[in-house]
Amino acid sequence: MLDTLNYEELAAQVNTKFLVTEMADPFELELIEATERRITPSQEVFSLIFLGPKDLLLPQRMYQLAHDQLGDGVLFLVPIEHSETGVKYEAAFNRLINPADFKRD
Repeated sequence: MLDTLNYEELAAQVNTKFLVTEMADPFELELIEATERRITPSQEVFSLIFLGPKDLLLPQRMYQLAHDQLGDGVLFLVPIEHSETGVKYEAAFNRLINPADFKRD
């Protein structure tokens, strides 16, 4: 469900925790930022930035997440920064605004 939510629903959850549920020892990532949404005539683009533990570096791939308000879902996370405060991960969204308006080959 997380991957189908809109920008407003996701951005409203900044400073809340998401549980990475597929690991042997589930752990939390905190949503620390929703980048400003950019809209073109055909698409919307934004990113979510999460902060995780500094002693655990997840490789870039799909992860099963759970959130108290938003439910469960899968997001593609990419590590983008490692510092003393933790590891930052990005989930990028690039969605067609109205896919029905585009022809398929």
